[in-house]
Amino acid sequence: MRRYDFIKAVFIMMVFITFGCAKTSRTSEDVASEADHLFQITQKQFESDSMKIGEVTIRNFQDEVQCNGYITAPVNGMAQISTKISGIVETIHCSQGDYVKKGQILCTVSTNELIVLQQDFAETSAILKRLKADYERSKALFNEKIGAEKDFIAIESEYKAMMAKYQSLKLRLKLLKLDVSKIEAGELYSVLSIIAPINGYITNLNIVLGQFIEQQKNLIEIVNVNQLQLKLSVFENDLKELNIGQNIKFNSLGEPNSIHYATLSSVGRTINLESKTIQCIAKIKNEHSFINHSYIEARIIVNQREAKALPNEAILKSGKDYYVFIVEKSDNQIYYLRKMNVNIGSVSNGFSEIIAGGDLTKIVTQGVYNLQTK
Repeated sequence: MRRYDFIKAVFIMMVFITFGCAKTSRTSEDVASEADHLFQITQKQFESDSMKIGEVTIRNFQDEVQCNGYITAPVNGMAQISTKISGIVETIHCSQGDYVKKGQILCTVSTNELIVLQQDFAETSAILKRLKADYERSKALFNEKIGAEKDFIAIESEYKAMMAKYQSLKLRLKLLKLDVSKIEAGELYSVLSIIAPINGYITNLNIVLGQFIEQQKNLIEIVNVNQLQLKLSVFENDLKELNIGQNIKFNSLGEPNSIHYATLSSVGRTINLESKTIQCIAKIKNEHSFINHSYIEARIIVNQREAKALPNEAILKSGKDYYVFIVEKSDNQIYYLRKMNVNIGSVSNGFSEIIAGGDLTKIVTQGVYNLQTK
């Protein structure tokens, strides 16, 4: 029995000694690993992974306010055309998408009202001429104490009443863009011409031949694409960053890779209670075939500065942290790399701003993603 206890005790001691040695060996390896934290990369691996060594550079960074909006025409860059009298469409001289010039005839409208108006004006003009002669003769007689006062007053009243009617009819005809001198001479217009008030493209055409149209109905819309602007919706929290004259980069959804430029020209003073945004206007700089009411994404440049930077491909993200790989040393065609934590700021044009980090002179600037598995 004693012999059995002795053997058991020896066996237990050997087990403890064995595990103790193993634990001591692993701890030594861990200490050695923690002492250097270096990755070994051979020259062949370095070249096959297309790695490059570089350092931080000074780059220009821009602080931007992102917003959305759409392209629209200003109040004097868009026209919605209607007719001032009812009638029937006789001719159409344009199509949707056509470019028209100011003063160009777009369509014609025939109406009895136009004929009656011209006839009334021509007759009033003729009567006015006769009354004017009677008025001047009566006035001369009255001034010479020959004519009776009541006769002069009667003729004067009739003359002034006819003059008022004449001027009223004349103004109505001028509003229709008609030449009143021709009408007075007996040359009446058979149709009313609808004229383009601005240069631009026809974006909407709501008429067909033979259609009866009412007064003030929108018939044609014209947009001057050379006067298009941006209407942006900026969040209330970003309002303090905005100033008139700031540069803007924008692109339409149809051209995500095509960047255009504008300048902030006005900042609204009313906040939309539903969207919590404020409306801003920007003037487009470069000429382009923009489309009215097209949706755009914009970035307002609120600040520019120079800062230390590294290419984005030199930085490895792990969770919420960012790392770079430093070349600690190299010998016998072997590179010894150390992983270093860095803090980054703005990101622009393929570069990231480096806010904090150690010695960043020998950095792997290309191929770092291949080091994730090494």
